[in-house]
Amino acid sequence: MPRKSVKDVMLEWIINNAVLDIEMTEDASPRDQVDEEVDEIMETLSYDISLIQSFRRGDFFRIKKSHDWRDNILSSFSNERFKQMLRVSKDQFLMLLDLIRNDVIFQSTGTKMQHPIDLQLAIVLFRLGSSGNSASVRKISTTFGVGDGGTLALFTERVFTAILRLSRNYIYWPKREEREEIVSNTFHELPYCIGYIDGSKIKLFEKPPKNHEVYYSRHRIYSVKMQAVCDHKLRTRDVVIGSPGSYHDSKIFKNSILGKHLKRHFSENQWIAGDSAYPLSVNLITPYRSNSRQLEPNEQLNFNKRHSQYRVRIENCFGILKGKFCSLKELRIRLSNSSAQASLCDWVMVCCIIHNILLTDHDIPDQHVHLNELQNGNESEIGNTRNSAAAENKRNNLYHLMFD
Repeated sequence: MPRKSVKDVMLEWIINNAVLDIEMTEDASPRDQVDEEVDEIMETLSYDISLIQSFRRGDFFRIKKSHDWRDNILSSFSNERFKQMLRVSKDQFLMLLDLIRNDVIFQSTGTKMQHPIDLQLAIVLFRLGSSGNSASVRKISTTFGVGDGGTLALFTERVFTAILRLSRNYIYWPKREEREEIVSNTFHELPYCIGYIDGSKIKLFEKPPKNHEVYYSRHRIYSVKMQAVCDHKLRTRDVVIGSPGSYHDSKIFKNSILGKHLKRHFSENQWIAGDSAYPLSVNLITPYRSNSRQLEPNEQLNFNKRHSQYRVRIENCFGILKGKFCSLKELRIRLSNSSAQASLCDWVMVCCIIHNILLTDHDIPDQHVHLNELQNGNESEIGNTRNSAAAENKRNNLYHLMFD
């Protein structure tokens, strides 16, 4: 039986009352007064009906929800079209479902049963993969045939909670043995390099209501930043999310756990590759700048070319991440308070976790060189802090390992 709207219930109630009043009037009043009193009742009824109809609230309850698309059409899609809709293949969807289905968050505590877990996961994946108007809550709820009140938010919270509990299994800094294995596999590329670091902007769909100036980046958009380190297989190994868009990469790195405790994360000679936005250090090697007095110009160029050829992996990682989860191209989260900030960080982290879960060798693109970085690094960024002699010597030694 279809659910009645609040407006329908009120209309039914006043009409029934009016009919009852008319019947009582006919029974209790003299015949010559009945017509006059009935006219008065009908006039009051007409006014009440027009008043109730003037209220728009309650119309939303009349919107019919169809389950046909999610139950019959989505399941019948080919693997390719299914992946276009949910950003994962059917096998990958089942893999994710198996990973989260036993989480306690999906166990109902009251008498009301939850929606099926596969439906909740499908809706969340659809949200993560949607941008612009396609990410509208009302459009998504209508497509999947669920309520557009707090239903989508509740589904998202549950699935996010379950996936975030998997974070330690899929996003972690490599231990000593794994770092040594990475060095062994990539020594011919960049000797002793175990990862690649960079920052990426995540555009906000609207100006934050508070402290919006700090979110306004030099690219003239409101954004937050994520900083990530990936390995040679494009797995994210360290992620920092939530810094305002105006913050410089070097500042974010300096305030991160990795930046504060470098020695804990590296064995002897190991390092990560970053562009010239980062300060040169023993554990973070950047390209030679045009004003460097180290080596000859052609030697600097050769080092920068090799450095850029493999450092670009972190940009490829960001490209795969945002290509799969298009919501990261423009997040529709209003940064009105700390809770919204936390929701934004959870949203991005969930995308990173799923990225690592689903990453295959087929996702790794061929390396290419950023030609604007070959000569003197990325000098459009703020200059590095003063380089230490030890870091300069290490970079020179790396050059000789590569080319001598």
